[in-house]
This record gives sequence, structure tokens and C-alpha cells, in this order.
Amino acid sequence: MIPELKVYLSKPDGSITWNTDWISEFESPWSIFQKIQFTNLLNKRDYFHLFGTSETIKKKTIVGARNHNLYSMPSFDDNRFINILGFSLKKYNSDVIKNISGFLNDGGMREMREISSGNWYWRKSLTFCCECLIDGYHSILHQFGLFQQCPFHQKPLYDQCPNCSAKYPYELFKDQTYFESTLTCMCSHQYKKFNRGVPLNTHWKAYRNNDLSDKLAIQWLSLNQLQKSNLSSVYLYPHTSINETPQLLKFYLNYIERDTTPDQYCVETSDHLKSINNIPYLKGKYIRKRNREFENINTAKNHITFFSNHQNIVMSEFQIIRNSMFSSIAKHLRRTILKKHKSCIKRYTSVIKTKEGMDIPICPYASAYVKWKQKIMKIVHFYDVDAIPYSRTSFCSENVSFLGYLDEDPIFDIMNSYLAKFPTKKSNYSYISWLISHTYSYLFLHLFKLYLTDSVDKIIENKDLTLKETILAFSFPGKLSDKVQKFWDQNNLNHFFSENELICPYPTIRSKRRTSNEESFHPMQLALNRDRSHI
Repeated sequence: MIPELKVYLSKPDGSITWNTDWISEFESPWSIFQKIQFTNLLNKRDYFHLFGTSETIKKKTIVGARNHNLYSMPSFDDNRFINILGFSLKKYNSDVIKNISGFLNDGGMREMREISSGNWYWRKSLTFCCECLIDGYHSILHQFGLFQQCPFHQKPLYDQCPNCSAKYPYELFKDQTYFESTLTCMCSHQYKKFNRGVPLNTHWKAYRNNDLSDKLAIQWLSLNQLQKSNLSSVYLYPHTSINETPQLLKFYLNYIERDTTPDQYCVETSDHLKSINNIPYLKGKYIRKRNREFENINTAKNHITFFSNHQNIVMSEFQIIRNSMFSSIAKHLRRTILKKHKSCIKRYTSVIKTKEGMDIPICPYASAYVKWKQKIMKIVHFYDVDAIPYSRTSFCSENVSFLGYLDEDPIFDIMNSYLAKFPTKKSNYSYISWLISHTYSYLFLHLFKLYLTDSVDKIIENKDLTLKETILAFSFPGKLSDKVQKFWDQNNLNHFFSENELICPYPTIRSKRRTSNEESFHPMQLALNRDRSHI
């Protein structure tokens, strides 16, 4: 249950101008500090002097994002908040965050990354509702990544000034850095107009639980312990952009209702696939051999990189799985969406131009396929995509990471999450291979879609494949004998490939043939032509 505000309130000591009646439900520390600043004309240093820990107060300068963090508030002493404000601000803030998102999985190794300075599900920039700011109120709910609109007004949330487009970090920032005064941007845009001639109580409107109007937000805030426990088994693809995946809240809510509303779950949100019941106990010569080899794998630390002496066995098996999935997906694309564009691919890789060296139109399907294959296989030149044998590429022989970068790779995150859930002495080959096979297949198809829409440069960031506006998730069961489930947006891939048709410049078989005015400018062909000219 969400913490009740009244439990955290007491009587302030009167050392500053303050009234606990000004505090609203779900009010953020940033909002509280804005009110204190207005009524007491304080600056950032004053906040640390009044509410900081003994170690913080001793510091001459207080720098670093950690000290200004308004999620964990490590530089503040909650006892000082209680004495001066009559409000256990730090504990209330922490308890609200834990109750809203503490039960969600963050992708295994997510805590090691920069984004964990707050939490994966909490926004790094100040996000606000303009209607709320008019009342001098900002809610911690506005910072929660799953909420795309204000839970009170059902109005869009903003993360930049509507006048100058400035963004503000969600932290205790220095005066005259982002705001020139209370709730006034440096560009002089006023989110709230104050009248110093009226009583202080009239400046702040009180927001209570019964003021919430967004049904999805209310449903999320009303989750019981059993529902939270069920959601804790869901592992979201670790490079999902939470803020840019608006359907994620519905996905989670539909997941916990899947037993009572299965049709709504499958049709409206996402499709899903279950592993077969006996996948951990598959029989047969090949499976028995692999499981025996995996028996001695040391997973005591529940991390794939700690497989010690048997790491080569693991990596070689996962390489086979990855290579097999890539080969299958490539064949699938050539037999379906690329069926009528094989000649276009050949024209593109042959570097066909006019005899005068002028470029000719390129089929978008051919371009997407060649660039997709070049990226995954790490081939330097696009015209070598079909020339270099698959077995000779570095992709075939290097590590099992998706795009060839071992650190922070999504495949490793997912495997580590599985090992954390089932830290067994015997890691079962069948289960893990099923898991990463389906992960690879989705990512390969999704990456091809990005190349087809020419948006890949906007999606691949920091050497990782970030998913936006799409869902890829797994549900790990409570015991090995139960099913692992995979969830994905059916509309995102299947409907895209069937409904989005690009214009090919060579619509007929005849137009795909090389004309008398065209020739290949492939480097190998040019070299052969030079040799022939000397004969």
C-alpha cells in the first residue's frame, strides 16, 4: 500500500517559516524545497546547512550529482527534516519510490550503469504538469517513467520550458542556474505567479489521494502484494527506453490480469510465447551431452562471466545458437519480404552504376538488408556482404554479444537475470538456449525494421540496441518446472512487415535486369577489367 502522509508528519520546531498543512500527498522533495525557498528566501547552501548530515555540513563545497540527488537524498539527515519541518521527508520520499517501483526488476546488472543514479524507472530530468505548478505543486508521480500524463489532471507531462525549451535536472540545483527565482525559469517564464500581499496559505493548493483521476495510475498505485510479486517475475529487455515506451504501463497491468482478461492481454498489448513444459528435462543424445558438459559450470556468483574454466564451453554453444538464429532470420527475410528483391540486392552489392559512373536508384529493401547484414556481421565494405564466406567473418567466431560488444550487452543481461533467478549448480542448457534464441530472433528482426525505416542511427546509441515504443520481456517462473514466457509487441514487427510497403525503383523483372548502359563498379570487377586491358 502507498504510505499515508499523516504517518510522516509531526510538529515543526518553528525555526523557519513553515506549516505542515502546505504538504500534499506524493509531493516531491523538489517541490518542498521550492516552497521553503519562497517562504524563507533560502539558497542551495542553506538547504545543506539546515538539513544536511554532519559530514555534509563540514564540507566547504558540496559538489557531485550524488550529493544533489533527490531520489536517494544521501547528503540529507531525515532527523533534521523531522525537527525543522515536522515532516520525515527523506523516509517518505524513499517509501513512496519503493512502493511504486521497488518490486520491478531493473535488468540484472542495471545498478552498475550511469542511469542507476536514481532508478531505471525514474526520470533524470525534472518532469512536470503545468497545471500542478500553477498551484505550486510538483509530484514524485510526475517523475515515474511509466506515467505519461499527470495522474491528477490527465494532462501531458513536460520536461522542458515551454518558452525557451530549457531542461532541468531533477536535483537540488544551484540558484540562478536553471531558475532565477521560485518556479521562474531563467528566461523569465513563470510557472506560477506569486502575490506577496496575500496570506501564504493561499499560495499552495493541497493535493490528496482522492484528487487522482487517471484510472491506470490509480490501478498501479492500488496494486496489492500478490500482484507486485507477480510483476517481480517480469524481466524487461535491459535497453528499453522507459520514457519512450508509452504502452509499458498497460503491458504490466494486463500482465497481472492475464488470468481474468486473457483476450485483452493478448490483443491489446502484446503477444506471448511459452516454452514447453519439459524444456529443462529434454532427452536425447545431443541434449544429454550438452547438459553433462554444463554440469560443472560454476554459477555460484550467478553471473555468466564467472563460468571460469568452462566458459569456453558456454561461449561456443551460445555462438552456435546466435549464428544459427541469424542465418535462419536472413533466410526468412529473403523468402518473405525480400522475395521480389533478390535481384535488387545483387545490383546493390555489385555496385551497379551507369558506364559514366553515375549513381542509379537503390532499392530500399536491398539497402536495408545489406546494411543490416553488414552491421551484424561487422563487414567493413557493403559490397563484400555476399562475397565473404560467413565462416570467415569475425561475427561467426567472436563473443556472443548481439552487436559485438561484450560490455553491457543485452544478451548477457538477460542470461545473468536468469541465473540470478535460478542460481542452480547445474545450469540447464535447454532453458538458457531457448531464452537467448528467442532474444536473438526478436533483436535481429527489430534491427532489420530499423534499417528499413532508415531510423537505425537514432536507435543504436552507445553501442547498444535501445528499444523505443516496443516491448520485449520475459517472465521467469517460480520454479524450473514451470514455463518461461516471452512477450513482444505483435504489431511492432508482424504488422509492420505486412502493411508497410516501400517503393522499389525496379518493380518488374525486366527493369531489374542490367541494361547496356550499366556496369559493375565493384572493386574486384574493376581490378579484373584493368588486368584484361593489359592483355
